[in-house]
Amino acid sequence: MWGRTLDFFGVEAPVAGDTARSGALGYAADVFSAIAGASGREVHWFPDGVGRREGGEECDDVTAVARELQLRAAPLPALVVRSRSRGALFLVLGQHGGPLAIIRLESAERGFRPPRIAQTRRFLEEHGGAITHWVVDGGAPSWSRNNTTVSFVIDERLRPALVEASGENESPLHALYRPREGCTPPLLIDTVRELVRELTDHPSEPAATRSLPFAFVRLSRLAGASTPYYLVSVEPARRRGTILRAMSRYQLSRREGQVLGEVLRGLSSSEIGEMLSISGSTATFHLKALLRKTGSRNRTELTARVLGWDGES
Repeated sequence: MWGRTLDFFGVEAPVAGDTARSGALGYAADVFSAIAGASGREVHWFPDGVGRREGGEECDDVTAVARELQLRAAPLPALVVRSRSRGALFLVLGQHGGPLAIIRLESAERGFRPPRIAQTRRFLEEHGGAITHWVVDGGAPSWSRNNTTVSFVIDERLRPALVEASGENESPLHALYRPREGCTPPLLIDTVRELVRELTDHPSEPAATRSLPFAFVRLSRLAGASTPYYLVSVEPARRRGTILRAMSRYQLSRREGQVLGEVLRGLSSSEIGEMLSISGSTATFHLKALLRKTGSRNRTELTARVLGWDGES
C-alpha cells in the first residue's frame, strides 16, 4: 500500500501523531472542498514519499499525480486538475520524497467550473505554503527543529548569487527556503519580489521584513557593489513564542502584543485597525508605544529587535 487514507476525525491512527495530522489536514480538506464546491474529498498521507512503482503493482490516480509532479520536479504546493477522472482536483502538499500529503476533491458533475478552480488556486497560493511547511515539519518528529537562519544573496533579478551550504543538523524544513538549481525558493519568490520593490521605493531604508505563516523573511541591501545585491535571511517562524517573548522582555500590554503580531505580518496601521476592530489612529498609537518600548526608530528596527536580528541577546 503506497499511502494511508486518513479520515477527518482522527479515528484511524495506527501511528503516533496521525490523530492530529488527520484532524488538521481534514480541516484543510474541508476548507478547500467548500471553496471548490466539491461533493467529496479524501486525504492521503505518504510519510516516506511516493516510491517507485514495482512491476505489476497497481497505481491509483493519487499516486500517479504525485509521481508525475516528482518526475517534473514541480514545486509544491501544487494543484492538479484531472477532468477525465470524474472531475477531480488534487492538492499536493509537502516535499518530494516525503513527507507528502494529497487532498483529493471530487465533483459530482462532469468537472469543476473554471471560477471555482481559480478560487481554489488563489487560496492555495496564499495558504498552501503554511500547510506544506506544517506537513514537512510534523512528518518526522525526530528531525531537529532548530531556528537556524537560512541566508543567501540575490541580484536585482532575484537570481541567487551566493548560497551557504546546508547545516549538518538542519531540519528538512530548511530545504523549502534554500535556493536550488539557481532559483529562489518557490515559497519565497513573491515575498522577496515585494521586498525588493519596497527597498527600491524607499532607498533610504537599509532593510525590509515580512512575516509569513511559516517563516520570517528579511531583505537587506548590500553596499559596495556596482549593481544591486540583497541578502535574504529566512528564520523558521514560531510566531506565538516570538510575540510572547517580546511581551515579556519589553513589558508589552496584551493589545500591544496583538498589534505586534500584525506588524510582523507587514500590515499597515489601517489594516491593523481593521484586523483588530480598532481605529487606524488607535493602531498607530499602539505602534508608537511599541517603537518607544523597544527603542526602535521604525518598523524595520522593531522587527529586527523582536526577532533578534539586531545582535542583542
